[in-house]
Amino acid sequence: MSSHNVPQNIVIFGETGSGKSSLVNLIMGQNVAATSYGTDGCTLDSSLYEIDTKKYHLRIYDTVGLNEPQLGAEHYLSAIEKAHKLITDLNNAGGVHLLVFCVRGGRITATTQHNYRLFYEFLCCRMVPVALVITNLESETPMEGWWQRNSQEFTRFGINVTAHACVTCTPGYGNMYLDKYEESKTVICDLLVKCATQHAHALETRNWVTNISIYLRQLVYARHVYNKKQMVRMLVLRCGMSRDDAEVVVRRVEEGGWSDNQRKASRCTIQ
Repeated sequence: MSSHNVPQNIVIFGETGSGKSSLVNLIMGQNVAATSYGTDGCTLDSSLYEIDTKKYHLRIYDTVGLNEPQLGAEHYLSAIEKAHKLITDLNNAGGVHLLVFCVRGGRITATTQHNYRLFYEFLCCRMVPVALVITNLESETPMEGWWQRNSQEFTRFGINVTAHACVTCTPGYGNMYLDKYEESKTVICDLLVKCATQHAHALETRNWVTNISIYLRQLVYARHVYNKKQMVRMLVLRCGMSRDDAEVVVRRVEEGGWSDNQRKASRCTIQ
C-alpha cells in the first residue's frame, strides 16, 4: 500500500476558543467546522472531518478539551460518556497517529496543562507525538517570533512537543492578514507531513476509559458527591458496557490506578 493510501488519524484538542475549528477549516481549505467562542460542547465531544492530501488521507477529530480547571459531577459523567464514544471511534479507525494541541497565543494556564495531560498522558499513554499549534498570531511579525519568546514557558509547565507551528486562521477583515493566512496554510501542511507516522497507538477500550476516568476524577469539585452506582449505570446504559466491565472501571477509578502488573497489561499497542 502506498503512503498516500495510509490514513492519518489526528486528534485536535484544546480549550474552547483556542481556534480548533478554525484550524480544521484552514487544513480543509473551506469552512466545514462551525467556530464558536462560547462554552458549548462537553469535554471529549468530537466531530470527524476527512480530507485527501498528496501523501495521506487525513481523519481529523475536532475534540472539545477541558475549559475549566475543575469539573462538576454531572460534567464528569458526561465527559466519560463522550470519551467512550471517541475511544470506540478511534479504535475502529485503527488508533491515534498524532495529537495536535491547539493553544491561543497568550498566557499558559492550569487548564492548558490539564488538557495536555488528559490527552497526551491519559488518552495516549505518552506514546503518541504531540504537535503544538499556536493560533491568533496575525498581529505577530514574524509569527514565529512568538515561539522564540515563549517556548521555555511550555517546558516549564511540563508541556513537551515534537513540533510546533505559529499561525493565524483568519485572513482578517478585508484580507488584511491574507499573506500570513496563506503562509499558515503552508506551515500547517508541512507540520502534518513532518509528524506523519505509519504507526497508530490504540488501547483496549475498558482500560482506555479507565485511564481517562482516573484523571478526570481528580478534577471533580471536592464538594460534589461522586455516585459510583450512577457511574456504573451510565457506562452500561449510555456506553454499552457490560455490568461487569463497568464495575471494574469504577473500582479501578476509586483505587486511583493499577498494580504494576495491571499497568503493564494496559499499555497502548501499536497498530
